[in-house]
Amino acid sequence: MSDVFEYLILAIGVVGFYFIFRTLRQFADPRGAEDAARAFYDEHGHWPDQTPEEAEAERRELASSAYTLAEPDDQGYV
Repeated sequence: MSDVFEYLILAIGVVGFYFIFRTLRQFADPRGAEDAARAFYDEHGHWPDQTPEEAEAERRELASSAYTLAEPDDQGYV
């Protein structure tokens, strides 16, 4: 009867180790998804979760709300 408990504890330990190992592997490269998204942006010009139309609308909105630099006057004041 004690052999059954030993095998049960061994099986629970192996399964537990598997889940811990699998969880740690997911967090091994925390910047992997960010690097992939940046590579996608460089290639396509918009983020993976964004349509090209949304990206263009965002660019237009940012361009219209951007601050413009004032030219200095004769005395050098802006």
